[in-house]
Amino acid sequence: MLPIVAPLAIRGDDLIFEEGSEWELVSSGHQFAEGMAWDAEGNFYFTDVPRSLLFKIDAATGEKVLIDDNTGRANGIAFGPDGRLYGCARGASSIYAWDPVTWGKAPVARGPASNDIAILDGGTVFFTDPATHAVWRVDSRTGELAKAVDTSWMPNGLSLSLGQKTLLVAEFNSGTIHGFPVDSNGKLDTNSSPAYRLAIPSNGLGRLDGMQPLPDGRLLVGTALGTQVAPPAGEEDSAALIVVPSPEGRPRCNYARISPDGVWLYAAFAKDLLRRKVAPGFGR
Repeated sequence: MLPIVAPLAIRGDDLIFEEGSEWELVSSGHQFAEGMAWDAEGNFYFTDVPRSLLFKIDAATGEKVLIDDNTGRANGIAFGPDGRLYGCARGASSIYAWDPVTWGKAPVARGPASNDIAILDGGTVFFTDPATHAVWRVDSRTGELAKAVDTSWMPNGLSLSLGQKTLLVAEFNSGTIHGFPVDSNGKLDTNSSPAYRLAIPSNGLGRLDGMQPLPDGRLLVGTALGTQVAPPAGEEDSAALIVVPSPEGRPRCNYARISPDGVWLYAAFAKDLLRRKVAPGFGR
């Protein structure tokens, strides 16, 4: 593992996971497993980006089902308030929305490439386009597609703060998560500030990707060094940055999520997805 270059960074398996827990295999044999989402019934969804596949794992039976084999190289996915599953179909230059009953899909926006996605409770969609260093917005009422903000860096992972007042955007090749204020109309203030700082390898390429804010204000992030939990901005001196290296020599963690019941941490490592039980109360 490359050396960590960050103050107060500690290996924190015992601070995150339930005592005695081990990583469990969720799914394997993928080219690049990515975006994760859960529906209201607790069913789990993820993508295999290069193969243009979308999978569902049934909450009750654990059965894995292929629900779309032509996703347009969909990457990040998220459920919207209308119950549809939205995804970044970069290969089709579209944002798709899948009907959760028929699993038919329709484009809700076309044009830019896309990588990761976040959706406001009101239905406004944000997505990143790393190639053009931009974050885009799809208006919930009009469906209008517009560039929300230009950056001087490569935006990748995307999330909303718990109160949806801030759009969190990962600067991929760095150690910084930027925060862009979201106004009452669901539009971005283009003036951002660093919201979280992550540990990075000695080459400086943090590979910050799929992330999730935690109830206590910390942030769970997939990175080059594995899974990290970052303290909120301004608390770096009083709270440790936790780093959990990718298990058994796997490559970087490219997506990390806590299951809706707060029991499991799910992590994607390109060829497979793993999960591990978290300590009681960690993800709640």
